[in-house]
This record gives sequence, structure tokens and C-alpha cells, in this order.
Amino acid sequence: MNKKAYEVKILNQKFLLQTDSDERYVRKVADFVNEKIFNIQQKTKSVSSLNVSILVALNIADDYFKMRKKKGESTAHMEAKLKELVQLIDNHLQ
Repeated sequence: MNKKAYEVKILNQKFLLQTDSDERYVRKVADFVNEKIFNIQQKTKSVSSLNVSILVALNIADDYFKMRKKKGESTAHMEAKLKELVQLIDNHLQ
């Protein structure tokens, strides 16, 4: 795919992003980050852009790891159920 360049504004800074993704997706990601920034700025007294950026990065990483863990637990639960069903079918066929 051809990479396209999109300009987004995050924390009042312009960034030129080159990506295979479409513009709507890029805007959605930038809006998500800006929303996280706004939420952190409302909750903290920190005025440093660096501090706010680090807190946002930590919040996004936390969300990511929680979702990954939840997905992993769901997958493990489904695998256990599938094994249980296979065992029931095997028992029934014997």
C-alpha cells in the first residue's frame, strides 16, 4: 500500500503522520489521544506538556494491558469450554 501523509494536531502541536491507514482512522486516533490529554489536564494540576504526555501514555498503556488481559482470559475460558465440549462428544461417541 502507498503511505499517505496526514497532519494532525495533538496538544497544540502539529504532527505529520505517514501511514497506510485512511484519514478517518488517523483522525479517530488523534481525537482519542486529544480526549485523553483533556481528561488528564482536567484531573491534574500539572501544566507541563511533558508531564501530561507521560500521564496520557501511561493511561493508554494501562487500558491496552487491561484489554489484552481481558482478551487473554476470554480466550482461555473459551478454550476450556471447547475442550469440555470435545470431551463430552468423545464420551458420547464411545
